[in-house]
Amino acid sequence: MLDNTRTVPVVASSDLEADVHGTFARYRSSYPFIALDTGGFIILRHDDVSRLLSDPRLQATETAMPVQAGITEGALFDIFEHGMLTANGDVHTRRRSALSRTLANHVLEQFRQHCRRWAAALIDACYDKGRLDLASGYAAKLPILALAGLLGIPDPDAPSFMQDVHAMNEFFRPNPTADAVANAEVAALRLRNALDNLLARTEADQPESFLAQYLKLSEEDDLTRLEVLMQVVQLIIGGTESVRTALIAQTVHLLSEPEQWKAVCADFTLVPNAVAEGLRFDPGIAGVVRVSVQDIEIDGWILPAGQLVLLSSISALRDERVFDRPHAFDIARPNLKLARLAFGGGAHKCVADVLGRAELEEGLSVLVERLPGLGLEGLPDFHGHVFVRKTSECWVNWQP
Repeated sequence: MLDNTRTVPVVASSDLEADVHGTFARYRSSYPFIALDTGGFIILRHDDVSRLLSDPRLQATETAMPVQAGITEGALFDIFEHGMLTANGDVHTRRRSALSRTLANHVLEQFRQHCRRWAAALIDACYDKGRLDLASGYAAKLPILALAGLLGIPDPDAPSFMQDVHAMNEFFRPNPTADAVANAEVAALRLRNALDNLLARTEADQPESFLAQYLKLSEEDDLTRLEVLMQVVQLIIGGTESVRTALIAQTVHLLSEPEQWKAVCADFTLVPNAVAEGLRFDPGIAGVVRVSVQDIEIDGWILPAGQLVLLSSISALRDERVFDRPHAFDIARPNLKLARLAFGGGAHKCVADVLGRAELEEGLSVLVERLPGLGLEGLPDFHGHVFVRKTSECWVNWQP
């Protein structure tokens, strides 16, 4: 029964930055959602998040986010204006179809090989030093380099590709500065032009490549050239930002539980479990942002229309109603399949979730195979509670 006398609590962003898990847990027991002091609402509980991911009353944000940031044109704006992740209805379906079909066309094993090759190369580059910043030296590089391999970018061009992706992705991370946004705009345009040239070359010279196959299918779906490019750009953003922090988190939390780390080192078949628990415990994406187009009733509370709404995977994946001992890291959990929520759900579920899991699994596999004696020098800080998350540096060491 509705009770309009109740007030939804307004939570300070600073509280969430200081202790995101503790703050969500404090409100989750009594409220299905909270209001954010900077605007919008956050859905807290697992079952509500899972259900609302498929609710047509919540729609993708289209261009609302860049407009809110004062961006109404340019390369960054085009990512939102012409991409599938931010589109709704038939437009979303048409833009997604070709990429989804291409990704389903026997590319997973090829992609895993790219992941393993680059993971090994990153370790080789610093092995004799016996020390590595897991954040900047491994997790920030591996997803981009693996995608470069899938896209057919020559190895000599991979560093410049990685630099542009890093600069562009700063726009999507928590609290970008004005300089970071300006640099992201330049990098996004440079990346788009490079991808356009790459598409032209692969179409002519490598007709069986991933990009050539995607271009062929996108022509069947009548995508414009700009739409084709923007789906690849969104694939790059999703395939790097969702993995970077998650790769750090799963490694750090596993190393923080020495017996579980030893178990994975002794039995590589436990790697998928460790990845799943890592995604549950600290997902790389805080949640997905939607716009409410109608009032929505949740457990007697009204989520009003016309609001930005975060479906919080961070909160949902530690919901005490679903997970026993939710704040404990445990790769032996019986319901780890529920961690797939970290990749979203419904029509907008991450189109490349299998690639994301492959990056995480191969990235961890190479670490446990090559560096079983890996040790933490200190715990990183995790930041971000709205969309993409980031971490501070995270140094690890080993005996060469």
